[in-house]
Amino acid sequence: MTRIKLLRLWLLGSLLVAGVQAANVSPSDPNLQYVGRWDQSSPIQPWAYAQGSSVIASFTGTSVAATLDVSGGEYFRVILDDDDSASVKVVFASGVPLLLANNLAPGTHKLELVKETEEGRATLLGLEIDAGESIVPSPPRPTRRIVFYGDSNLAGYSLESERNQGGSNLIGSHYGYAGITARMFGAEYQNISRSGATISSLNNAFDRIDWTSSNPLWNFAADPVDVVVVNIGANDYFRPKSLNKSRYQTLLDDLRVAHPAAHIMLYNAYGWVGSEPANYTHEVIAERGDPNMSSSVFPWVFEQFHGCETDHAGMAQYLAPHLSSITGWTAASPDVVSGYGKGGDVANGSFEERAPFGGWGWRYFDDPGVSRLFDPSGAHHGEYFLRLQDGASSHQTNPASDGEAIVPTMWMRGANAGDSVDVSISFRDQDGGGEVNGPLQQTTETMTLSMNWERYSMSASAPTDPMNPVYSARVAFTAGPGDTVDIDLVSTGAPAEVGNVRWLDKETMIWDAQLPAVEYHVYGGLVSELTCQFFGSCWDDRDIDLTDTTLTDAVHPLVGEFLFYLVTSEDFVGTEGPLGSSSCGPRVVASPCP
Repeated sequence: MTRIKLLRLWLLGSLLVAGVQAANVSPSDPNLQYVGRWDQSSPIQPWAYAQGSSVIASFTGTSVAATLDVSGGEYFRVILDDDDSASVKVVFASGVPLLLANNLAPGTHKLELVKETEEGRATLLGLEIDAGESIVPSPPRPTRRIVFYGDSNLAGYSLESERNQGGSNLIGSHYGYAGITARMFGAEYQNISRSGATISSLNNAFDRIDWTSSNPLWNFAADPVDVVVVNIGANDYFRPKSLNKSRYQTLLDDLRVAHPAAHIMLYNAYGWVGSEPANYTHEVIAERGDPNMSSSVFPWVFEQFHGCETDHAGMAQYLAPHLSSITGWTAASPDVVSGYGKGGDVANGSFEERAPFGGWGWRYFDDPGVSRLFDPSGAHHGEYFLRLQDGASSHQTNPASDGEAIVPTMWMRGANAGDSVDVSISFRDQDGGGEVNGPLQQTTETMTLSMNWERYSMSASAPTDPMNPVYSARVAFTAGPGDTVDIDLVSTGAPAEVGNVRWLDKETMIWDAQLPAVEYHVYGGLVSELTCQFFGSCWDDRDIDLTDTTLTDAVHPLVGEFLFYLVTSEDFVGTEGPLGSSSCGPRVVASPCP
């Protein structure tokens, strides 16, 4: 990991680094890369307004500093050598060099300076590196381009808080869903978003470099994009549907002129207010008849007006498959842990991952009595588990529908025998992430724990009311007064296909753990017998422990014969996961393991 030291240097003239006069780098250096919307009409004073805009410099030497002319309270993220995990946010004072990194190993390094906020214009006045060192060409720019247009959600308001808190220090773009999605596809992006924006105000500003000024305008032809993502309309929800649809059409007319070849999509949240535009954005697209336009929606499954980093990772997780279907691009996994479950399961149910701001997808991570503990020898699964103390609570909400059964399973223990925890399942409607009207239905069970890890389960079925449909289900844990409760391996989903099956040696086969599996089954047979009608017999008798992820098989095939193996998982209620698919379709065994 690269070590970054941040110092504010109040100097006249050139910056001194380690006692050696530094080399000045002009903003017009052709080896610098400017990503996003920059005005470069003055090559020696390029400026950007939009958050997510960045400058990339590859340099030799052991230190680098930058000087900017900025508005007050403007935050930038410093990323060295593509190591996001070690990145930091900084604030510049106008005209004052800021040392971004020193004590680096000799050699070539890459600096990316990302504008995280939209307080005003930021002008790059120059970089400084060690004397005798140089700026060298950076890696080629990505060929894929995405532009995002939106309101405070895309602008990353409260991105670093689960509680809808303001303040420039909590705003961001790099770990918002625009930045996350772009990195999933290896694409460059622009984020033209502003808190409070409406359909009409976006239509007035989408072609600007500075949202607040009509001069200068952006040259769309100079840097055409492949995809346009429009997340707007939340601030128009109270207006008549017909008016909003008309304004969407006007906006799309103008966006099509600006982006003649790009795919344009409307991307809106559902599940936060009854009259939300997500109810009819598909109608807007259908009425246009443009095959290069589409719409998609994502669930608003948190009880706040703005999402945090884990929520944005979930928004990216919903957006990526749609973009893949349109572009043919293959998406990587989000580089921020998602707070949105997949396939009916919860997210991060083993608490192994944490987002850069500190949360892990279960609210609220900074509540008193809530902690995520690192204890590889003490955790039931992996290296971390959740601890709740003295009435503390933690919950996660995911999409649900009328009549749906939610069956959480989890491993729990108490600090003392008899410690208790309330486990609740509540079903919620469309308004305010289910907070405005409270639960439509809630089921709670009090579970008394031992001091050992034990598996627990409960179930509840959503109500069915056509007049007030279910939009989400929340699973919550609340420790008893004065009690300490540890929780691990929470799941509400059916087992998926077991992955990464591999051999350690000639007799030992292993595979990745599959949530919410409690045991595994091995099927096998001779390769010569493998057909579309036969995918093996149950070989549980060869596995001495069905609960682990290892099979030691000392049975060897005869000379000239070959064996095949398939592995499935089974959850707490006895549901067995799939065997995957072959060229014949989904694999099915005639006699499943008991």
